[in-house]
Amino acid sequence: MQKNMSVPTAAAAAVLAAGLALAGCGSSASSSASKQAGSSSSSSAGGSGTHSASAATPAAATSSGSSASVPFPIGVGNTWTYDIAANGESGTTVNKMTAVTPVAGGQQVTMTTTDHLAGTSESSTETFIFHSDGSISYPLGQVSAGSGVTLSSSGVVWPPASVIDSGKATPSDIKLLIKVAGQAISTTAHVTVQGEGTATVTVPAGTYQATVVLVTEQMSIDGITVNVQTKTWFAPGVGPVKDQASTTDAGASSIAVTEELVSFTKG
Repeated sequence: MQKNMSVPTAAAAAVLAAGLALAGCGSSASSSASKQAGSSSSSSAGGSGTHSASAATPAAATSSGSSASVPFPIGVGNTWTYDIAANGESGTTVNKMTAVTPVAGGQQVTMTTTDHLAGTSESSTETFIFHSDGSISYPLGQVSAGSGVTLSSSGVVWPPASVIDSGKATPSDIKLLIKVAGQAISTTAHVTVQGEGTATVTVPAGTYQATVVLVTEQMSIDGITVNVQTKTWFAPGVGPVKDQASTTDAGASSIAVTEELVSFTKG
């Protein structure tokens, strides 16, 4: 039973990485969360994690680079720096747009993330398509969530700002292949994106009136249901300013992460 429990726990770290990529700020949060999940089951799940996918925020954007309701400024050199707190560890992550290229129906944005956590630094790069209707395609691809934990999936789509503003839940399914502890597990993550109105939020960078978005993921691994929730606060003209994530499996919460914006600089 210990092994069966540890595989879903370690896999949950990979799914959390995907959740943060869908919703928020940077990848160090999922790195630290992966460490927590890995350390709780290291005897059979491959040990602690050290890195996961970068997470440019899938907020709505038009071809001009922003939306009136959930803006995400698009521009080469735009840089976001965040503080991270997870499982007693702290660090920073830096997201920087390194390329913006016109493509059919929108813009292709390349984001580089550099993590500074637990005395180490790591970098990764992801590409996003900001469509002219305000939706965003995020080619999730491969996510490494620790030693022996790899998640592969097709891309995901973030809905336009008008849908988020309406509060309507947008469901989608993502096919996943999780490799952990020598096992390959195929499953489907049921993802829901839903706006939760506006709220005032204070972070190191300042106080903002922000749009709140909740991303919920649910999946089953070896008969155990794993839930991931990521809540993100988006500020006009800035993008994501705060991000909170947690996972629950077998009815118990196992991971909690908070990221807060320290600074945003336009290129």
